[in-house]
Amino acid sequence: MKLYFIVFIACFTASACSSQRGSDNVYAQQERYVQQACYSHSAIDSYAENFNIFLTERKKELKVLRPELSSENYQQLDTALNHFADYWQTLNDERDLACEEQAACEFMQLKSPQIKIADSEMCDGSKFMYSVSRAKIISFFSDIERLQLQRTDF
Repeated sequence: MKLYFIVFIACFTASACSSQRGSDNVYAQQERYVQQACYSHSAIDSYAENFNIFLTERKKELKVLRPELSSENYQQLDTALNHFADYWQTLNDERDLACEEQAACEFMQLKSPQIKIADSEMCDGSKFMYSVSRAKIISFFSDIERLQLQRTDF
């Protein structure tokens, strides 16, 4: 009886460990899928690079204008530029999260065809949120891209 019990425990443990490795493998596959879907695009880098160039140029302009500005005005403009950078980061974080949710949903549908057949609209919500987050970034960038520091004489 003891031998039977030991064999049972050994089989149970081996079975549990092998199923754990299988689920770890699926999680690793999902992580790779998400990384490829969300972080392997030159468009993302292009927007970030363009925004950084824009911000650097505006900060240079502000430094040139500093002698002509009151310290209060300079501080307000510098704070505004810093808020732009913070908001840009927030928008990027939102986009990254929405992309990860969308990619994870797509991965689940790819791995489980029965889910795809049963609920073809399963990923519509995450797809919509991802589209909205990208539109917010484009809209924000196009709005601030037109901003320029200008001198006005009173």
